[in-house]
Amino acid sequence: MRKSKWVDIHADDFGVSVHASEDIMECLEDGALDSISVIANMSCFGECVRRYREKRDSFKRVPHICVHLNVLDGKAVLDRTAIPDLVDDEGFFCLSWGTLFMINYGGKRKRERIKKQLKAEFEAQIKLVTEAFDLKELRLDSHQHPHMIPFVFDVLMEICEESKIPVRFVRLAREPLSPFIRQVCFYPTYSPVNLIKNILLNFFSMQNRRKLEKREIPYELLWGLLMSGNMDTRRVPELFAYMVKYAKRKDRVLEILFHPGRMLEEEKTGEYRKPGFLNFYLSENRNVEKVCITYLENSHTYGKII
Repeated sequence: MRKSKWVDIHADDFGVSVHASEDIMECLEDGALDSISVIANMSCFGECVRRYREKRDSFKRVPHICVHLNVLDGKAVLDRTAIPDLVDDEGFFCLSWGTLFMINYGGKRKRERIKKQLKAEFEAQIKLVTEAFDLKELRLDSHQHPHMIPFVFDVLMEICEESKIPVRFVRLAREPLSPFIRQVCFYPTYSPVNLIKNILLNFFSMQNRRKLEKREIPYELLWGLLMSGNMDTRRVPELFAYMVKYAKRKDRVLEILFHPGRMLEEEKTGEYRKPGFLNFYLSENRNVEKVCITYLENSHTYGKII
């Protein structure tokens, strides 16, 4: 159960490495998380699940589990013969966010072919997580948010319609900009790249929101795009009240997205093929985000505004 009806403190990337997953489980033992997203396609998945089961009784709150669909990094779950357009000759994903974006606006024949392959890989990853955690309901998001690209989102909608277990949540990467305007002193700290990401994903969310509402699938607001990779104790507590006030006005839960699990240098293997992603997994800012989660849990932030 969430600590607040308005806020969902969430950690992405459980399963990206063993140490990163251990970091996330420390947050669970502190009672600082409401939900986590699980990556199924890395080689450490089985070990991470085993450790989760061992420690589950020590968690102060049992988290909601989301399937963190990943088609941008690592090796695919399916054999390359089933998804030839998604992987290289060794079975590692060769897609990028930009590639999927261009496919969305390209030829229909190729788009339909990619959709079928994405659906097959998504279903395989969902099956792994569902069985490993004995899930009775389905929650979906994706690594680096490619599911927000409209044709990829349509794949998710097909999966939701065919799901044998209830779909309780699909992440809608819809982050409000107005609360950020309140604190002028933070303007120079925001990444221009993340600002563009925020605007683009908000644009897609307008289309995707209607698809969710048509199917009566729940979604939440999101905080964690503009400050992605550096949700710190300086800015998060200052902006918290504005964000929650916005969520209440929209009558939506606010998913606050963190990446508190850090990968160690000695965990680097050949399956991490993309330098940009690898640098993100190894970043010291992941420790910063872990500290921020603990700060929120131990401070009076909740009591002041919720």
